Amino acid sequence: MISIVALLLQAAPAPAAVAPWTVTPRPSSDPTITTTVTSAPSADGNAKLVVRCDAGKAKVVSVQLFSRTSLGGPPARPVSLTFDANTPMIDNWEFVPQGAFQRDDVAVTTLTTALAAAKTIKVHTTTTTGEPVDATFAGPASAQPI
Repeated sequence: MISIVALLLQAAPAPAAVAPWTVTPRPSSDPTITTTVTSAPSADGNAKLVVRCDAGKAKVVSVQLFSRTSLGGPPARPVSLTFDANTPMIDNWEFVPQGAFQRDDVAVTTLTTALAAAKTIKVHTTTTTGEPVDATFAGPASAQPI
């Protein structure tokens, strides 16, 4: 019986991967908050760029960067985003060990407007010890998911 189940599991198709920049609802432990995200992996697969919206009594939108390289957490430090080889947008982001995020309304509006039209996004920051962290992402196929 166990071997039949094992064979069936091997034959089952793998779950479909979510395409980059597809809007995906996320479960929340708080039923009054709805979370949706859209994201893309970096070209080398070592980072992910995310736009996240948490909607409840207030809407909080953030742009987030997650890296397989530990970013080391606080303090806040500069993150540079370059959209299609234009002038880099540099601002201080908040850091956690594996990621960084920007949630300031004005900064997020500026970033998401540029991101929605970009074909290529380059991100540069550093770890707390000053090691450079660079990633390149494909922009969304249209502005719709952003």
